[in-house]
Amino acid sequence: HRTVEDLFEKFEKASGASRKQKIAQEICTELKIHTMLEEEIFYPAFRGKIEEDLLDEAYVEHDGAKLLVNEIEAGSPDEDFYDAKVKVLSEEIEHHVK
Repeated sequence: HRTVEDLFEKFEKASGASRKQKIAQEICTELKIHTMLEEEIFYPAFRGKIEEDLLDEAYVEHDGAKLLVNEIEAGSPDEDFYDAKVKVLSEEIEHHVK
């Protein structure tokens, strides 16, 4: 979580399309790995041990993040809403971590 938080901060401060795209790609890669680990290892281990609603919410949050990750990876900083997508992804991840 901390690695991605740091990358989101770097993205916000970055200037230049190539730098933003590089950081965004790092964010996407980190989140894809993190999501896979949570969904394949941690969430199944938590089933029956924590509230089902909490786990269900986590899966739905992952689905939303995956959509944005795919759009960011397929896009470029010169496209409309690129920065907004990274910002919304940041906010979704912040909520998810809480």
